[in-house]
Amino acid sequence: MGWTFKWQDLAKLVSQIAFCLAFLLFCGISIGNAAVEVGFIHLGDKGDFTSPALAFAEKTFKTQELAKADLKSDTFKQFGVIWWHEGDTDPGALSNAEIDAFLDYAESGGAVLLTGWAIRYATPLGLEDAQARAFGPVENDGSNVGIIVLKETLALGLVDGLKNVDGKTPQVEDWIQVNSTGYPKSGDYYDKLWKNFTTLAHAWERGTNYTDRIAAFGYWEAGDGKVFNMNWRLPNYHKNNKDIDQIQKLTENVINWLASESEYAEVSAGGKLPIVWGRLKNSH
Repeated sequence: MGWTFKWQDLAKLVSQIAFCLAFLLFCGISIGNAAVEVGFIHLGDKGDFTSPALAFAEKTFKTQELAKADLKSDTFKQFGVIWWHEGDTDPGALSNAEIDAFLDYAESGGAVLLTGWAIRYATPLGLEDAQARAFGPVENDGSNVGIIVLKETLALGLVDGLKNVDGKTPQVEDWIQVNSTGYPKSGDYYDKLWKNFTTLAHAWERGTNYTDRIAAFGYWEAGDGKVFNMNWRLPNYHKNNKDIDQIQKLTENVINWLASESEYAEVSAGGKLPIVWGRLKNSH
C-alpha cells in the first residue's frame, strides 16, 4: 500500500504540472499591468511625496486606496500586491491584529512592497531584529542616487525599459540613476544590519558605491510570500525628481514581478476571464 500511495501521489503531481504547462503554453497567460490589482496603503499624510506615488499607482495598475480599517488579511487577499508607501510622515505603530493581517497575507503567498518610511514596519513584522534608521523628507538636496545592476536584477526583468547613466540598455554592474534630488520620509538598515534580506541591486550616491551597506532593494521571505523593500533615497515620486520616469518604471517592474510571485494575483488568458493564480496552481 505504501508504494501504491507514492505512485498515486506522483501521478497527481505530474497531472498538476501538465495542466499548468498546458495552460501556460496554449492559453497564453500574462500578468500585465491591467491584471495586477494593487492595494495602496498610506497611514500618514498624503503630502508632496505620497500623493504622486498614489497617482502613479492609480494610473498604472488596478489600484484601490486602503484605509487603516482595511488592514485585514481577508481584504489584502483581494489584491495581488499590497503597496505601502509612507513618504511624508510617520504614521505610528501597528496593532497586533494589523501586524497579524500583514503576516497572514504574506505567509500565505501574498506580496508586499514597502517604500519610504514603511520600511520601519519590517522590524515589528519580525523580518529583521534591528531598528531601521529614519530620515527625511527633504525636497531638494542636490544629490543624485541610483542602483547598480546585478545578475539577479536583469534576470527578473527589474530594469527592463530603464537606461543606464550613459543612456544605454542596462547590463550587469551598470549604474542607473532613479532620483535627481531630495528624498521622502524614509529609512534603511545601514550599515549591513540586515540579516535575512536578499539583495537584488546595490545602491550608489554621487559616485559612491555602497555595495551592500545600503541595499537598493530586495526582499524578505515570509512563509510562502515576499515582502519587498525599496527605500533609502530611491522611491522619490516628488515633482522635483527629474528622473521620475526611471523610478516609476522601476516600481512598475517590481510590482509586476511581485504579482508573478503572488498567490493572489490574477492572470489572464487569451481574452478570457481572469483567474487567481493561486487557485489555478491548486485547481488540478
